[in-house]
Amino acid sequence: MSDAIHGGFKISKKDPKFTFVMVSEQLAKLLGYETSEELMVASGGSMAGIVNKEDTAREMSGATKSIENGEMYTMHYRLRCKDGSWKNVEDRGRLILNEKGESEFWSFIVDQDLLTELEKANEAKTNFLFNMSHDIRTPMNAIIGYSELVKKELTDPKLLDYSEKIEHSSNLLLSIINNVLDMARIESGKVELNEEYVDYSDIKTEIFCIFEKDASEKNIEVISDWNIKNHHLLTDETKIKEIYLNLISNAIKYTPNGGKITIRETELPGDKEGYIRIKTEIEDTGIGMSSEYLPHLFDSFTRERNTTTSKVLGTGLGMSIVKRLVELMNGTIEVESELGKGTKFTLNLPHKIADKIYYEEKNHLTEEQKREILAGKRILLAEDNELNAEIALIILEEKGFIVDHVEDGALCVAKMEEMPADTYDLILMDIQMPNMDGYTATREIRKLSDPRKASIPIIAMTANAFDEDKKNAIEAGMNNHIAKPVDVKKIEEILLELFMNRA
Repeated sequence: MSDAIHGGFKISKKDPKFTFVMVSEQLAKLLGYETSEELMVASGGSMAGIVNKEDTAREMSGATKSIENGEMYTMHYRLRCKDGSWKNVEDRGRLILNEKGESEFWSFIVDQDLLTELEKANEAKTNFLFNMSHDIRTPMNAIIGYSELVKKELTDPKLLDYSEKIEHSSNLLLSIINNVLDMARIESGKVELNEEYVDYSDIKTEIFCIFEKDASEKNIEVISDWNIKNHHLLTDETKIKEIYLNLISNAIKYTPNGGKITIRETELPGDKEGYIRIKTEIEDTGIGMSSEYLPHLFDSFTRERNTTTSKVLGTGLGMSIVKRLVELMNGTIEVESELGKGTKFTLNLPHKIADKIYYEEKNHLTEEQKREILAGKRILLAEDNELNAEIALIILEEKGFIVDHVEDGALCVAKMEEMPADTYDLILMDIQMPNMDGYTATREIRKLSDPRKASIPIIAMTANAFDEDKKNAIEAGMNNHIAKPVDVKKIEEILLELFMNRA
């Protein structure tokens, strides 16, 4: 096992010299030796023979505390190489009892300089990823936004059909882009759970609405079997939706015309008090998968049939993302499939039951009531992209808002300083803008001397769409975050909640 581990591995006794029980070939080569035996001889058979004693004196107190608490320790020190030079290393280990009942230190040792370079490379990759997300989502917002606006004006059935196909292709492209970006984020360790209140029945309704048209076009019968009592939950709504979207879209894509998809959702007892588990079975009568391919289903970039053969577009990342997200949520996913007979996924996810305070006062408003709440509210829109600004203006004005537009963060701050207090009810703030970005503009507004101006609600409406971006927005003083491409219903939902809470 030690041969398969990246970096060095050692076992040493719990004695003053930390006498070696074994050292791996990788550790020997890290220090310039040909074999572990050569390192054993050169070190005198112990860590004391090669470690820098000043470093260990500095590091030992922290490591000792971790050891006393039964935790893994981390130390940074120098080891003497074969040529007499010093190698900076990171040592992560734990004190254990071996089969004889003796205390031993088991440790993994890696090149600290190489680790630092890898961390820098990973940070560069993350920055590239964020910028790529922004640069892709900005034009996608314009494509999808203008497509929706054009569709409202069309009456010719042929043109409506063309418009719907543009919309469908745009959403497919966005889905592929999201899969690639999501996979990169997962691999870089940037994905975290964001648990908030959600009505699980709303997720079901939304997912069914999304796929209703696709299923209808293929004459696929979709059967729902819903057996969930506790549907008010604290969970990560975005990740649940992403899991369901991948699984159900695959069921529809790979089920021929006239087929059937059954979705069963069952509430099971949780592993601890206040929790439940929701078992979701998604079963289709599609083309199925071979037994040879099933072990590779959750591997990245794998598909049993390529696009040319199956005529189904995709990256081969969807199932890998599903697997990683399910594991992140401490759940399980299993698959049964047979060629020509269909596929069945069984998903099991734990969720915390929400207290009644989260939903007892939930408002169910009519469209007229919503318009009354939103109509006449004045919004200051900070957006540097002309096309995206035009789309936002049309969407917001259709909802009854009065909107002023500025092109960057500096102009937004200046406008707030210039205009009387209470001129605006809300600021919609882009993030990446010239002269002054949205985060800086928000901080400047929060420092204004007039408390009414300083406390104005600010919502990020940006192509910076990751969880980290939402966190950064909140830390900068914003009240919420809306990702591009803009979802009109999401905007309405957030603004309604904001204005109702401030009423």
